[in-house]
Amino acid sequence: MTSTKGYTKPTHGLFPFIPDPWVPYAELMRLDRQAGFWAFYWHYLIGIGFAINIPPFSHDLEAKDLALLAAHLWVWTTVFRGITCTWNDNLDQDFDRQVARCRVRPIPRGAVSTLQAHLFTAFLTAIGAWILLPFGESTLVHATIDTVLLFIYPFLKRCTNYPQVELGFGLSYALFLVTAMVGKDPVAPLLDPSSDLPLLDRAVQVAQDPLFRAAAALYGAGIIWTVIFDTIYAHQDYVDDLKAGVKGLAVRLGRKGTKPACCVAAAVQVYLLVLTGQLAGFGEAYYAVSCAGTAVTLARMIWVVDLEDGESCAWAFGPGSGYVGTAVCAGLFADFFVKKYGY
Repeated sequence: MTSTKGYTKPTHGLFPFIPDPWVPYAELMRLDRQAGFWAFYWHYLIGIGFAINIPPFSHDLEAKDLALLAAHLWVWTTVFRGITCTWNDNLDQDFDRQVARCRVRPIPRGAVSTLQAHLFTAFLTAIGAWILLPFGESTLVHATIDTVLLFIYPFLKRCTNYPQVELGFGLSYALFLVTAMVGKDPVAPLLDPSSDLPLLDRAVQVAQDPLFRAAAALYGAGIIWTVIFDTIYAHQDYVDDLKAGVKGLAVRLGRKGTKPACCVAAAVQVYLLVLTGQLAGFGEAYYAVSCAGTAVTLARMIWVVDLEDGESCAWAFGPGSGYVGTAVCAGLFADFFVKKYGY
């Protein structure tokens, strides 16, 4: 049974120029909701900042080169988010019909069929592969791994209270995709088909590399950050999720337990950012902005959010989390320009 009750066609952004038959597909891509775009894109910007700072230092990269790479990843993120959101909505359509915020999405309201959504996912996947094709095979391998990680996510909401953790594994994996794009993939030996070393020996070699450890620490920080903001975000649907049987950390922790858990997670995230800097040899600008700035912005976000107010939870997911992303990125890029120009 489908219903359009409560649905209003978006009128902002590109939507006035999109033909009506295409509007549901644009909604599947979440082109009407930019906060979720940044939940993906911050990890790519962080990946750029990390990749250009690790050895060999990217002396030859100018600001325009970074802007072009960021723009290319903007396009990729738009398509990749569309792939994962369409897949998620298709699998979650029965749950979405029971959640007030989600029941007017294209599939639950009947604007797009299950088959049409799967075909659209396949179409976007082909477009995404074409976007990354110029960057080589290893980038495509990482994109495939990332896609699998995020395709698993909706299944976990049915059987575990920790789907946000797996979502973090998917979103933060952007770090490895970006390092591969710039030719500094810390796990490259594992993906090298020409190597004579057994896979286990290559894994040991990678694990002993300080740059891989730095990447792993930053990856972990990204996972925890995702867990924090997505758990808070899920409190928008807390009551409906309890009724529908949707699992997640918001349901597991409850409204009393979420903030204390987020405080502990935030402390671990900042520790991992500091560890990243130590392992990668980052400078003072990174510690002052990426580490200290993240600690301050995370503390403020957790302190001020009202878990019983949907708008407040949405703020934490969007602008509130954006301050954290800005801090991490600003420190990484500041460190790069300090080293490049000797400020």
